[in-house]
Amino acid sequence: MAEDNIKLIETQNDTMWFAGSPLMICAVQLALDVKTGDVFTSAKFRNLSPKRLKSIRFDVICYDAVRQPIERLTGLEFQDLDEERNALFGFQRRIEIPDINTRNVEYVLKQAMFEDGTVWKNDDDRRFDTRIEQQSIYSVQGDCNKQFLDICARSGINGMNLVLQPEFNEEYWLCGCGAFNWHDEEKCSECKANREWLKKATDLDLLRQKKTLQEQQSEQVQAQVASMNAQVDKSAEKAEFEQRKVQLQQEQKKEKRRMTRKRLRLIGALLVIGALLAYLLMTFVFPHFLDDGKKQSADAVSPVSNQSVS
Repeated sequence: MAEDNIKLIETQNDTMWFAGSPLMICAVQLALDVKTGDVFTSAKFRNLSPKRLKSIRFDVICYDAVRQPIERLTGLEFQDLDEERNALFGFQRRIEIPDINTRNVEYVLKQAMFEDGTVWKNDDDRRFDTRIEQQSIYSVQGDCNKQFLDICARSGINGMNLVLQPEFNEEYWLCGCGAFNWHDEEKCSECKANREWLKKATDLDLLRQKKTLQEQQSEQVQAQVASMNAQVDKSAEKAEFEQRKVQLQQEQKKEKRRMTRKRLRLIGALLVIGALLAYLLMTFVFPHFLDDGKKQSADAVSPVSNQSVS
């Protein structure tokens, strides 16, 4: 109803159902066609039956501004339908409201016919009186949602598609994908998730236990990593110490070799000097002393000889 000449009088977006109904009603609106002055209503239905829906019959009760009934339109029908399970339909079909004082309306499903010829009837005039709603799975699970997604991943299920908290009761159950399923159905009619698996996977007590266990395991892993890091640090320190020790020993050996070479050079120089001194002594000093000795000996003998001659 996005036409410019349409003015909405009332819009209801709650999803409503009543026990045993093969359909739910997902939205209702009452509108005024400003161009023609006609008041009309439309509703969005969803087929909940596994069978294809062929037609429905329903009534529309009109109320005034203070919720007093004005009139009831009976025997309204949608014919020539071919709606499969979970299909939405009806929102584009206008139902004219005779009384322009109508301010809200109520739909009453009376009959539904399916492709196999079976007919469901509402002989007790039951109304859509049960609101079908689900909370966000993230708001319910909180910090346990990661554990739920882990369970989904291990089961080969895309947990990101399960955005609603599942609901289970005696008549029906609501899947995490939002699909309505009858109590005796083991798998979701939309995403095929198993009901019992979904119950266990979304059990908050189990998720909290799993979260606690994972936190404990994480702490143990962190402690092990810290211990390993400490051992690595010690090993690194030991390796560094050994390396420095080896370097020091090598430096000491080098210094010892250097000092040895230095001593050898000094000894070699001393030997050369000693040899040179010996050469000088033997060549120049000792011969000089020998000559002087001989001369003194000669001088000492000469006077005696002279006296003997006299």
